[in-house]
Amino acid sequence: MIKTRSIKRNLINAISAIFGLFIIIVYTFIDTSIDDWAQQQFKTGLKEQMEQIKVLIHDDFSPIADNTNSHYFYQIWKNNQTIKRSLNLRPYPELDLRHTKIATNSHQLVQVTMPNNSPGQALLSSYVHRNKDGSSDYMYITVATSTKSLTRITGLLDILLIGSFLLSMILIRIVTKKIVSQGLQPLDSLNQQIKTFNNNNDDSNKHFIFDGDKHYSEIDLIINELNNFLIINRNSIENEKRITSDIAHEIKTPIAELITLTEVHQRFPNDQRLAETFTDDILQISNRMRIIVENLLLLQRTSSAIELYKQPLDLIVLFDDIEHELVFKYSDISTRITNNIPLNTTIIADIFSLKTILTNLIDNALFYSLPTTNIQINIVDTTPNFIIEVINTATVRYSETELKKLIQPLYQHDRSRSSDSRHGLGLSIVNNICNVNQYQLTISQTINSDFSVMIHIPK
Repeated sequence: MIKTRSIKRNLINAISAIFGLFIIIVYTFIDTSIDDWAQQQFKTGLKEQMEQIKVLIHDDFSPIADNTNSHYFYQIWKNNQTIKRSLNLRPYPELDLRHTKIATNSHQLVQVTMPNNSPGQALLSSYVHRNKDGSSDYMYITVATSTKSLTRITGLLDILLIGSFLLSMILIRIVTKKIVSQGLQPLDSLNQQIKTFNNNNDDSNKHFIFDGDKHYSEIDLIINELNNFLIINRNSIENEKRITSDIAHEIKTPIAELITLTEVHQRFPNDQRLAETFTDDILQISNRMRIIVENLLLLQRTSSAIELYKQPLDLIVLFDDIEHELVFKYSDISTRITNNIPLNTTIIADIFSLKTILTNLIDNALFYSLPTTNIQINIVDTTPNFIIEVINTATVRYSETELKKLIQPLYQHDRSRSSDSRHGLGLSIVNNICNVNQYQLTISQTINSDFSVMIHIPK
């Protein structure tokens, strides 16, 4: 089963993760800074206590005020001999505070275990004291205190930071969810309208309209694409309906003729006049049906991707082949066509595509022009492509709208469809082949009724 993803959920998670990472960095910096500050304050307190002890121990008038409840433990050595211990060390007579050799007039902060086995820190210092008589004594002092209060404060701060972080993440999650939901509201509204949209209702010919007080560029883009899709879809449906109706009409006429001709022959089997032409009439009508079906199949084939085998083609040879194939329909084809083809003109193209295009264009030009007029074929070699132009003097004056409709399948300017040999499929087949080969097809008519079809073939 495919797991369904949610844009809304992904946005909420992504935004929450980004802000969460930012808050973690900030809170980590704050926690580190506070811990460093607390440690520095703790060390400063030890230094102040140590300096106070140093002053008092050498002051004969201000003896050290000491008591057993003090949080500070201290021990003083003179020339490596203990001369003073804090009163709260009396319960531990065999225990000395840490006495590590360090440089004179320096300090060192170390982690220690207090006499009561609690964790603590000790500040070590060595210095030289000059007596009044001018002599000097090497002094060493260690001041230690428990870090329970420091640990308690930093732990409390950590708990507060973690709690505030979790609260911040909850608030960010709620705010992000609300903002994203409001931001996606137009999309949700559009989705609801799409669900309720019925393409078969009375408004099916109208564009899809988004109902909202505000316009959003992203939503407008989707709406425009929906409108384009609906237009194309409706045009395709209407075109299919028209093609279906035209195909039925084209097939219906020869079928009706066959049925009528057969019924008449059955009713008058001994009529010599019917018997003489019956077979030829049946064959002629059947050939008309065959041509219609073949053209429809060719139209269907060219409407999808056909296999292209491009190769060098000599246009003079190709036009000679086409004239030879059409000579049975137009015996004067060689005199009516004027070729303006430069010598040794070679085009890289698919022979089936190009031959089908040119055959249909030349056939149409010969059929839809007066027998006394000439057909002109021009080949122009430009830098980006070859241009093949077929020009004939048309017997009908087309409007701009009718020119665009000429490439529609089964479209005929003669609405009565009085012609039995033309079915309105030639230019449709040409247009499909041009689309498959990415050729540009241009159909135009001048004021003098010169009908022109141009094919732009990329080199």
